[in-house]
Amino acid sequence: MTATADFGSSALAMVARIAAFTLLAIGAGLALMFAFAAALVVGLMILGAAIAMQLTPKRASAGDGVLEARRTPTGWVVETAARPKV
Repeated sequence: MTATADFGSSALAMVARIAAFTLLAIGAGLALMFAFAAALVVGLMILGAAIAMQLTPKRASAGDGVLEARRTPTGWVVETAARPKV
């Protein structure tokens, strides 16, 4: 074998390593970009939900339609706070 054939295979192996490393770096960059975009979308969804919760009216803590429960010897009894109109 001559030295030229050995040099050619070494050069080809070096070019293949450089190409593989370049593709790996590009793939890692794309993966980071898509991960950042996904995190941004999830963050915006959470922000939208927080804003929507702040803008909705608050629930009444007590009043008509509130059920009260009490325990009896035979079990639980659920009663409404207001008497039904007859």
